[in-house]
Amino acid sequence: MREPDFELSADMRLLELQRGALGLPPRERLSWESHVITEGSLPVAQAEPEPGRTPVLSVEATAFPADGVIPGAVVTLTLSVANEGAAVANEVVVTAPLPGGAAYRPGSFVWNGRSTYDEVAESFFNTGLPIGTVGPNDRATFQWKIGVKLGTKPIVVAPQVRGSSTAVVGARPVVVGRKDQAPTAFAGDVAQAEAAIYEPKPLIPVEIPATDLPIYELDEEEELIYAATDATLTAAAPPTFDLPKIDISDQPEVEPVGAPAALPTGGAQPEAERQLREAVILYGSFDRATIAFFERIFLGTKPPGILQHCIFGGALACTLDAQGKDPASLKRHLDGQSNILHRIGLHEKLGKKEPISEYAGELLAELDRLVPIPVSSPGWAQKGTLTLVSELSEPTRVVVANLAQERGRWDFVKARQLTLALQAQTVTGSIDQKARSHIEGTLQAYAQASVTTLQKLFVRIRIDRTTGLLFQNEPALDAAAKAVVAALATALGTS
Repeated sequence: MREPDFELSADMRLLELQRGALGLPPRERLSWESHVITEGSLPVAQAEPEPGRTPVLSVEATAFPADGVIPGAVVTLTLSVANEGAAVANEVVVTAPLPGGAAYRPGSFVWNGRSTYDEVAESFFNTGLPIGTVGPNDRATFQWKIGVKLGTKPIVVAPQVRGSSTAVVGARPVVVGRKDQAPTAFAGDVAQAEAAIYEPKPLIPVEIPATDLPIYELDEEEELIYAATDATLTAAAPPTFDLPKIDISDQPEVEPVGAPAALPTGGAQPEAERQLREAVILYGSFDRATIAFFERIFLGTKPPGILQHCIFGGALACTLDAQGKDPASLKRHLDGQSNILHRIGLHEKLGKKEPISEYAGELLAELDRLVPIPVSSPGWAQKGTLTLVSELSEPTRVVVANLAQERGRWDFVKARQLTLALQAQTVTGSIDQKARSHIEGTLQAYAQASVTTLQKLFVRIRIDRTTGLLFQNEPALDAAAKAVVAALATALGTS
C-alpha cells in the first residue's frame, strides 16, 4: 500500500485519490518539487534535484500610474520575467489577461524593447505567448498600455507564467486604483482649474509628479488632428527634396547673392525635368545673432520653459518662397505670435495672471495661398546665414487647410500647431553633406519632441487654463533644442 504523502496539500491529495479511482498512474513529479522518501522505499532519480541547477523564474509586474486614475486615463504596464536559477527554463509561456475595466491600446505592445504586432499581443492576453527558453540570468520584458473605462472597481492585472520543469515565484497581481469621485475624464478638476485662472499661482517645479497629471486619451477629433501632424513629422518617413544638388567641391567658398544654393538630395537634372515637380516649399534663414540668442536661452543655468520653445519654434518656421516673397503673409502672422509670446513672459514677471486663451492672437496668414508650384532653387541667400527648408507634405497641407477653415476655433494650441507645420526640416547652402545630414537629424528629433509636448500641453490646458503651464520644464525637449542649436552653430562656425 502506498504511503500517504503528507507534504501534499489537501487539494493535491484529493486529486491523487481521484486519479487512482480512475486507474490512472500517479502524477509525475516535476524536478523542482520536493519528494519524501519513506523508510524502505527506493530513491527516485529526481528525488533530490541537483543543488543550484534548477530554473527559477522571477516575475514582477508594475503599473504607471498605479493609483488615482480616472476614465480615459492611459496606464502603462510592464512585466518582467527573469531566470534567477542556474538552469535553462524551457517552454516558457507568458500571459496577462486584460481586465474588464480597461481596453488594450493598439500598437502599444513592446517585447524586449521592440514594438510587436497586435496579433502577438492577442496571444499574450488570451491563450498565452510562447517565448521559448529563458537562460540563466536572462530576462524577458513586456510593456503595453491600457485605456481605463468607466467604472468604480480597481483594475486588476494578474500575470501568469509557466514553464517545463520550472519554478515560478512572484507573479503578484497589479492593482490600479481609481480616483474617488471622478465620474468623467475632466469633471473632477475643472472647478479647481477655473478658480486658478484668477488666483496667483507659484511657478510649477521642474519635475511634475505623475499623480498630479493623469494622462488622458484624445477624443476622436483630436486624434485625427494630431495623427496627421505626427504623420508628417515622423522620423520613420523623413521629408525628401527632389531638387538639384550643385557640386561645389572644386569651387571657392563664395556664395554670391542670387546664386542657386546646393539642396539636400537628388542629382543634377535638366531644367525641364526639374520644373515637372510641384510642391509647397518654404524657406527661412538663421544668422549668427539668432543662434547666439538661443544659445543663451538653452545653454544657460536657468532651465527654459515651454514658452521659450514656442519662441524657438517660430524662429525655425519658414515663410518665404524661392523668390524671397511671402504670398501667404506667414511672416506677418509669426511676428504677431512672437509679440504675444514675449508679452506672456513680461506679464509673468509683473505677476499678471490671465487665461491662456487670451494669448492665442489671430490667424493673420492667408493659408489658402499655400498651393503647390514648380520647384526652383532659392536665389536670395546671404553670406553668413543658413537657409532653412520646409516642404509641406500632403498630410501637413490637410492640417493647415483645416486651420484656415476653422478660424472661429482658433486657440493657443492651434497657433502652435501651425508654427510646427512650418518648422524647418533641413537646410540648404554651401555646407557639406555630413553637416547637412546632422542638422536634418536634429531638426527631425526636435519636431518629434515638439509634437509630444504639444499633445501634453493640449491636455494640461483642459485642466489648468493659466499661462503658468508655459513655464514648466520639458527635459527631453530641452535636449533636442540644444542639439539643434549646436548643429546650426557648428555649420555657421560660431561654436
